[in-house]
Parts: sequence; structure tokens; C-alpha cells
Amino acid sequence: MKIVIIGYGWVGQANALALTLMGEKVYYYDIQAYKPHYSSRYSAVYGRVTSLSSPLGQDSENTCYLVCVGDRTLPSGQQDISAIKSALTSLSETKGTVILRSTVLPESLKSLKFDFYIPEFLHEKKAVEECIEPHFFVIGERIKDSKQPPFFKKWSRSAHKVFRGTPEEASYIKYLSNIWNATQIAFVNEFGDSIKKPATREDVDASKKIIDFVLGGGSYVRYGKSFGGHCLPKDISAFIYKQKQKGFEASIISGIKESNGLHEQLQKTHNVLPEWYSEWQLPEISLVTSLKIIARILYRKIFYLFK
Repeated sequence: MKIVIIGYGWVGQANALALTLMGEKVYYYDIQAYKPHYSSRYSAVYGRVTSLSSPLGQDSENTCYLVCVGDRTLPSGQQDISAIKSALTSLSETKGTVILRSTVLPESLKSLKFDFYIPEFLHEKKAVEECIEPHFFVIGERIKDSKQPPFFKKWSRSAHKVFRGTPEEASYIKYLSNIWNATQIAFVNEFGDSIKKPATREDVDASKKIIDFVLGGGSYVRYGKSFGGHCLPKDISAFIYKQKQKGFEASIISGIKESNGLHEQLQKTHNVLPEWYSEWQLPEISLVTSLKIIARILYRKIFYLFK
């Protein structure tokens, strides 16, 4: 199996480096020069990923393409997937398997040609590690019970949760995850602002003391700056725009966007707010459950060792 990454940005590089570390032969193709985003930890691994001069440079029945081209959100909120369409068109003559890893609204998937839709759930600071051991491994099959590439088994075995369904269901899971994460950030920040305006670090600590007592100070529920980054703002805007097109107001989700915008304005004049840091956190489990999980992992390892 040869794997070709189409689009060598944040997501494409994380997938390429992770799959290389997992023992796969990986190539990449991009229409422009790339900037290494993970070189501080994986500089040596970059040299093991081979560049291609054309997307079909290693095409065969045993080639698997991971399309990691990004979407854009226009000022109106409309999602622009023209670059994704162009990438998929360049693979129209492939003999191999096409896996879409880009973020695409459920309603837009039917117009795209691919075999599997596998949305990513990665955080920038731990993207490579989370690609090796995914929190969610969500498989959207274009044709039910399609033959899956062998490396899917590696992801399934290491994932916290696995879902298998239609591409549209996979897309809804992607948007639900991102919107829920944004909801937590916006709510905590709005509640923190209501306790005390963050003029000093002492003010921030006073709000954090209350919030952390109830919510535990975990990922996404830490009082701090507004959410930003590559994903949350554009995904919420695109989802709201599409829902309004369908005649559904999505009032709570729209309120999340508005609340985050107000907090963003506040932090411009109150620069003591800390950065919020996100990562996947597993729920607390009992000792008995922990032992059962360890036993299952050992059983799988022994099974695959002697298989």
C-alpha cells in the first residue's frame, strides 16, 4: 500500500508524518511549496516523505489518496470548497482509493467523488500524535461495506471511539464536535466576564476559582481568550450559513459566535487573559474499568502477534 497525501498543509503534514511513523510508505503532492509545521519534533521524519511532481505519480490499485485540502469560509459565511473539488478532479482517473479528509458540510458531499470520508479531529499542538492515536475515528462510506485500506485497522485499534456510517453522518459528527468545543469556550468566557471584568491577573484568577471548582479546569472549559485558530470560527460560520439557507435559524449556535465576538473585543483592552489550550480528555474511569481496558489491549496485542 502506497499513501499519497494531496494538500501538504497542517492536516496533510500531520497525516503524512503519522502514517510514516506507523510504518507506511507515504508521498505528498501540493501545488505550492510547503512550510514545515511540525519540524521542531519531527524534522527527521519529513525526509522520509517523498514529494511527487503530479498527483498520479504513484498511481496503482494499491495506492490510497488522502485529500487534505482546506476549505474556505467567505465573509458571508458560505463555505468555499472549490480547492477541494479541484483536488478530487485531479484524481478522477485514479485506479486507487480516494479518502477525503477535508472539512465539508454534509449537504455538499453528494456532489463530490470519493470512496471514504474520514474527517479529522486534530489539535494543532498534538496533531501528529492524535493522528497516530485518534480520539475519534469516523468512517463515512460512500458504498456500504466497502473494502477498507489496511491502515484503517491500525487507526481503529488505537482510537478511543470508532464510528462507521454514511459520509453525511461523518460530517455531522465533525461539525458537532467542533461546535460543541466552541460552545464550551464561549460559555465559560461569558460566565467569567459576568463575574468580573478581567482588568488584572487577580481578576482572572477570581473568575477561574469559581469556574474551575464546578468544571474542573479541563480542556475547553478554562477561562481565557476567545476561540480562534483555523477551524472553529470558519466551521461555525459555515454551519450557520447553511442552516439559514435551509430555513433553520440555529439561534443557540449563532449566539455562540456572537458571544465569542464580544469576548474577542474585550480581550483587546484586557490583555491579561491567558490562551486556552485544547486537547482530548478521556472521562474519569474506575479501577475495575481500567483493568478491563488493559486486559482488552493485551488480548488484542497477543491476538495480532500470533495471527
